[in-house]
Amino acid sequence: MSDASSSSPSLTRTALTTGATLAGAYAGVRVAKWAYRRTLPSPLSLPPALDLAPHTFEAPDGRVQYYARPGSGPPFVLLHSFNAVASSIEMEPIAEHLVATTDRPVYALDWLGFGRSARAALNYRPALYERQLYRFLAEVPDTPADLIALSLGGEYAAQITLRAAPLVRRLVLVSPTGLGNTQGPSTPGRLGLALADKTGTFELLYDCLTRRSSLRDYYAHQIFLDPDAIPDVLLDYAERSAHVHGAHRAPLRFVDGTLSIEQVAASVYARLYRPTLLLTPKTPASTAQSFERLPALLGQNPRDLSHEALPGGLLPHWEAPSPFFEALNAFLGLT
Repeated sequence: MSDASSSSPSLTRTALTTGATLAGAYAGVRVAKWAYRRTLPSPLSLPPALDLAPHTFEAPDGRVQYYARPGSGPPFVLLHSFNAVASSIEMEPIAEHLVATTDRPVYALDWLGFGRSARAALNYRPALYERQLYRFLAEVPDTPADLIALSLGGEYAAQITLRAAPLVRRLVLVSPTGLGNTQGPSTPGRLGLALADKTGTFELLYDCLTRRSSLRDYYAHQIFLDPDAIPDVLLDYAERSAHVHGAHRAPLRFVDGTLSIEQVAASVYARLYRPTLLLTPKTPASTAQSFERLPALLGQNPRDLSHEALPGGLLPHWEAPSPFFEALNAFLGLT
C-alpha cells in the first residue's frame, strides 16, 4: 500500500476528531450562553443612575429611560458616552451641578442598549440613535435645549444639531470622538468580532471583561489620568449595568466601530451653526482617544466652535471638576 493510501484513514480520523471537537465546543458555548442568560435580570431592575425622577419614553426603536428635574427656562439635555458599560451615571456630576445652580429643566437620556433603556436585539447603527435623540428633543422638552454630550454621544448630538437646529440652542461636546487619526478596529478585527458574536463567545467574554477589577483597569489605562480619581460609584454602577439581559448587544457595535459617524469632523462638526464648545484633555496621550484633527477643525469653523483644554482625562467632570465647571458655566452663561 502506498504512503498516500495508508495516510488517508489517518487524515479522515483527524478531520472527524477535529470536527467533533469544534462541534462540541460550539455546543458547549451555546449551552453556557443559554445558562448565563437565564441568570440575567431586566435592565429596569437597575436602580436609577441619577437622583432625578425616572421616566419612560417610546422612541421609534424601543423603550427609552430618561431622568428629569422640572424647571423653567431653556432645558439642559445630558447625553452619556458609548462604551462597554455606558449609562447616565457618567453624567452624574454635571446633573448635580445644574440642579444645584439653576432652576432650569434638566434631562438625562439613556441611549438604547445602555442603562435602563431597552436592550433588544436591534440593528444598532448611528441612524437608530439619531432617530432616538430627534424624537426625544421634538417631543419631551418644551423649548430648544442646551445639549451636553460625552464622547461618541457627541457625534449624534452634533448630527441632530446640524439637521434639526431649531431643537438646539447650544452644544457642549466633552471629549468628542472622531478627532483622532485612526478610528475603529481593523478589518480582521471586525471579522473576528463578527465570528465571536455568531458563536456566542463575545457575550461570555463580555461578562468576564466587565467585572469590577477589569473595569478599574479599563478606567485607569484608558479614561482617567489619575487612577486614584476613579470613583467607586462609577465602577459599581458600571459593573451592575453590564450584567442585565442584552447588555452585550450595543457594546459589540461600539467595539467593532460601526457606531461611529463616517468622517464626522468634516461632515458634521465643521458644519455646525449653533454655538459649540469642545472640551478636551490637555494631555490626552495615555487615554483611549486622541485629538490630532482638532486644530484643523477649529480653523474650519472659528465662528461657531470654541475650545477649552482641561486637566484630567476623558471624564474631566469627575477628575477635575473645578476647571470643568468654570468652562461650562462661562459658555452656558451660568456665572
